[in-house]
Amino acid sequence: MIKMNMKRLLTLCFAITVAFLISSCATIHPNQKYLIGTWKAEKVEKYNVPNLQITAAGTQGKTKPGTGDTIASADTAGQASKVKGQIDRLIQAEHRSTLTVNANKTAIKESHGKTVHLKWKLTNHGTRLLANSKETGKKITIDILHINDTSAVVTQNFRFGSLKITYKKVKK
Repeated sequence: MIKMNMKRLLTLCFAITVAFLISSCATIHPNQKYLIGTWKAEKVEKYNVPNLQITAAGTQGKTKPGTGDTIASADTAGQASKVKGQIDRLIQAEHRSTLTVNANKTAIKESHGKTVHLKWKLTNHGTRLLANSKETGKKITIDILHINDTSAVVTQNFRFGSLKITYKKVKK
C-alpha cells in the first residue's frame, strides 16, 4: 500500500515538473509584445560598414611583381564606387520601407512596391530577430538595440556590413 502511494506521489511530482517546464518555456518575451504591429523606418544609417575609399586607396601603391610597374587601381576604385552606390540605394529603399510583424510569427516587409512574406522568431534572450523569406528562402538577421511601445532601433546585417534603422510604430 505504501509503495503504491509512493508511486502515485512520484508520478504526480513528475507531472507537475513537466507542466512547469513547458509553461516556463512558453512565456512571451517583453520584446515580442513590443514587436507586434506596423513599423515605418524613420532613419537609416551605415553601421559597421568598411570605408570603401580607404580600401581602394590602399591598393594604389602596389607594383607588379618583377616589373616595378604600378598596378592600375581603376578596377578596385570602380568596384568600391559600385558597392557604395548599392549601399546608398539600399539605404533609400530601407528608408521607404514598412515592416508589419504579426503575433502568429509571420511578418510582411514592403519596400519599393515589393512585398516580402517572412516567418520570424526571437533568439538571444529577445534581442535578435531571425526571419526567413517564404518566397526566396533568404535569411534576415536583425539585432534589437532598443525597443519600446512606440519606437525601435535595430541593426540589420547585409553582405557588405550592417545598417542601423530607427523605426516608429505606426499601428499596433
